[in-house]
Amino acid sequence: MKQLQVFPVLLLTIMVVSCGPNRPHLKTLELNREGNKNLQAQSFGPAMDKYIEGLRYDPFAGALHLNLGLSFEGLQQAEKAIQSYKEAEALALKEQNPTLIFMARFNQAQLLGKAKKVDEAIALYQKALEIIPSSVETKTNIELLTQSQQGQGGQDNQQQNQQGNQNQQQKQQNQGDNKDQKDKDQKEEPQQVQQSSKYKPRPFQGKELSEGDVKKILGELKQQEEKIRAEYNRKEMKEQPRDKDW
Repeated sequence: MKQLQVFPVLLLTIMVVSCGPNRPHLKTLELNREGNKNLQAQSFGPAMDKYIEGLRYDPFAGALHLNLGLSFEGLQQAEKAIQSYKEAEALALKEQNPTLIFMARFNQAQLLGKAKKVDEAIALYQKALEIIPSSVETKTNIELLTQSQQGQGGQDNQQQNQQGNQNQQQKQQNQGDNKDQKDKDQKEEPQQVQQSSKYKPRPFQGKELSEGDVKKILGELKQQEEKIRAEYNRKEMKEQPRDKDW
């Protein structure tokens, strides 16, 4: 499956307006240039520091927010990067800056695509095309996301079908096992009945004992007990140690 293409995003410079309230602070221009140098050298931490410091002078500079998002992205802080791109988009809409609007939407869409949020990513790419309809990069990424979405759906269906087949096979196997066990039980049942018919309980043949019989049995038991006790005493006497002869 093809992966989402990542196209390079240009660093934005802040346009100097000759007059009016939108004119940036000179310190902002300096910090933005320094941040861009750090970003190009992949020194994302120092670049972030420069952009944040620049926003202290011009908090509503959309280009600074977009560049700050790029530094967050380099630091693997996707959520902060998306938030900065959203802020850049909102300010660009107020400034009526089409280039900044397009780049803010494009950058958001790329991060959402990486996060597997396909529907949100495609929606933002389509909004970016509203600004620059001829963007080949945007159209390519939309196509790749659509293919990945269709491919995922096909994999899910395949997994469901495989699971269904396994369940059906297991069900058939269980039914076969139950049938075999039932047949086995039916075969063994007559044999068990036949065997049990050979062993019928015999009726009790005993009779009630008379008083004389009871006395006779008790007498015999008493004689056996006395005999055993006498034998034990004789053995004990035999095993006792003798005292010294002197």
